[in-house]
Amino acid sequence: MHIPDAVIDDPRVIMATSAIALGGLGFAVSRLKNQLRDKTTVLMGITAAGIFAAQMVNFPLFFFGAPVSGHLLGGMLSAVMLGPWGGACVIATVLIVQCLLCGDGGLSALGANFVNMGLIGSICGYAIYEPLRRAIGGSRGVLIGAMVGAWFSVLLAAGTFTFELAASGRQADFFNVLGWMVLVHAAIGVGEAVITGLVVRYVLSVRPDLIYLPDAAPVAKPIRWSQTGVAGLGIALAVAIFLAPFASEHPDGLEAVGGWFKFIDVSKEVQPAVTPLIPDYQMPGLTRWKGIATAAAGCVGTLVVFGLGMILAGTITRGTPAERGPERVAPDAA
Repeated sequence: MHIPDAVIDDPRVIMATSAIALGGLGFAVSRLKNQLRDKTTVLMGITAAGIFAAQMVNFPLFFFGAPVSGHLLGGMLSAVMLGPWGGACVIATVLIVQCLLCGDGGLSALGANFVNMGLIGSICGYAIYEPLRRAIGGSRGVLIGAMVGAWFSVLLAAGTFTFELAASGRQADFFNVLGWMVLVHAAIGVGEAVITGLVVRYVLSVRPDLIYLPDAAPVAKPIRWSQTGVAGLGIALAVAIFLAPFASEHPDGLEAVGGWFKFIDVSKEVQPAVTPLIPDYQMPGLTRWKGIATAAAGCVGTLVVFGLGMILAGTITRGTPAERGPERVAPDAA
């Protein structure tokens, strides 16, 4: 659900969403400083890499015969792994790389995209997830809370975009646009919830200590973050290589609704404000072989966002204690 350039074109809305995005990111960074260095650094790298790769894999949907696709937003998933503040920083990292490296999401809309997918997706999603997790308890609470929070985060992001669009001067058909954005993204949100649930269930089964649980009981467990980082990066690269080339080419939910209500011209490609190095996730020089070009672009992007995520986390948490000794795991998850 990346907003391209020229969709939100009112300078006041661009400035307002950018200011909210910068303020929210600054607050998230200040809160992330309190988290332990080793775990946060590695987890932020592999989570950012995994979400970047997963967002390349659009899955197909159909509404009254109209082909539509959706993809993981990842705000809730990153919040489950790193908490709401770390999750927001992960999404910011992914969005910046997607915008500048691949031209996915407009530079003028970067603030709005972060508000919708980072602040709404991670922080508001976590506000739904955490009470459910506590109420249900144990690993089941983590799983159910994550899936419910993921579904609602997609709906909230879609609704927020509609208000941003109206504020930029496109009030015509506001309620129709809002209704269709919510309806289409309710279906996409099911995919978001399923993907989030599968990933969380896997992590709970193999490394429950990776789940962010501020109230969990400490359990002694050896820490080998280098192995965790290599394994996580390997999985992300596998998604980019073997799944991304088979992604659906149908317009995503935002593009589809934009085409129906004429606030996005799907017949022509919008030129990004900054020329990307890997336009449209196609590695230059390999475009004769589309699948190979996509896989190569996915690999490069995944490695870039992994490195940037680790550097950012390491810089933010510098001076905080490195993690040693006991781990914290979900009750009943070991």
